[in-house]
Amino acid sequence: MKRSRIAVVSLFYGESGGAELFASEVTDRLAESGEFDVHVLATRWRDRTGKITFHRIDFRKWPRSLLSLSLSIRKMAVEEGFDLIHTHELLDVADVVTFGAPVALWPKIQGKKGVPLRTVVDRRVERRLLLSDRLRWILANSNQSVRWLRAEYPELAGRPVGVETLYPGVDLRRFAPPSRDERESSRARHAGRFGWKASDPVGLFVGNYWEHKGLGTALRALRVLRKKNCPVRLLVMGNDRRKERWLSEMADLGVKTEDVAFLGEVAEGREAYFKAADFLVLLSRFESFGTVVLEAVASGLPVILSSRVPAREILPPDGGSVIEDPMDAFGASQAMEAWIRNSAAREKLASQAVEVARTYTWETAAEKTAAVYRDCLTRKRG
Repeated sequence: MKRSRIAVVSLFYGESGGAELFASEVTDRLAESGEFDVHVLATRWRDRTGKITFHRIDFRKWPRSLLSLSLSIRKMAVEEGFDLIHTHELLDVADVVTFGAPVALWPKIQGKKGVPLRTVVDRRVERRLLLSDRLRWILANSNQSVRWLRAEYPELAGRPVGVETLYPGVDLRRFAPPSRDERESSRARHAGRFGWKASDPVGLFVGNYWEHKGLGTALRALRVLRKKNCPVRLLVMGNDRRKERWLSEMADLGVKTEDVAFLGEVAEGREAYFKAADFLVLLSRFESFGTVVLEAVASGLPVILSSRVPAREILPPDGGSVIEDPMDAFGASQAMEAWIRNSAAREKLASQAVEVARTYTWETAAEKTAAVYRDCLTRKRG
């Protein structure tokens, strides 16, 4: 039986970032299953399976890309005879779309006066996609995402488009609560590397664009704790174009450079840092989900989140602290201190972690995506 030809659009397939991770982890598994003939349309990619056909898309700087991307996809769809197009990108031609948040939401949260030109253009493309006659399924990455979607596009209520929450997954082979020996070994190794004591409490911050992700609030919280003689340290994983500015801000705050370790981008072996930490902190001003929270939960780590991180939906009972205002450094410091001092609560959370994480695996996400493809293909064939 001839397999259906599926085109998945992810411009930077397999690279770091929540959207790129979601696209590659799910699509790789669908390709390995052999049920579909999988093609990926991308500008750059990492081929980890050898079972995907890749097609290069010429993605140039905005705004030209928005004028040409959809035309390129249409042309390729005709030439290649794709049966279904699943996009993880903003373009106006697809049967299935993975959706995080409306493009106009972040400028609204920022309270900007007027609407930036880029947002105006992006929203037109988004509107054409979501209200097109071709679209059959919207896969939202959280329940919050569904609420945002329905508020921004109430017209969807009367259209034959399925909307389903499809959470990202986590690799349970990599992220799991460490044994006591693993934890002590990991802490000792990192303490020796950075000149810390193995007994020092360690927080973990993961993400790029540090101002947006709340590094400033985390550093101010660190200062509060250091003034209380709590020897907390912070591991910062990810990159920011203005790292020098952060070093200057640390100096202004009185946060010592030896208290913070900047790890840069960590692709392989990042789970080792989860084993060495006492908590994860993610005080984002805005997130469409926050996949790193799943990795922390699977590792048995408590998480300290801002209320603007939809991944709070997947937290187990008493599995974290939610800070209403992402700029609330004092509230964040109180949450950090509470988790540092309550080892019994951390141990209890670690014991629950595996069971919670099993609900959110990449295999589950791939199976649900395959079911959506089957339904969509059946409906298209009439």
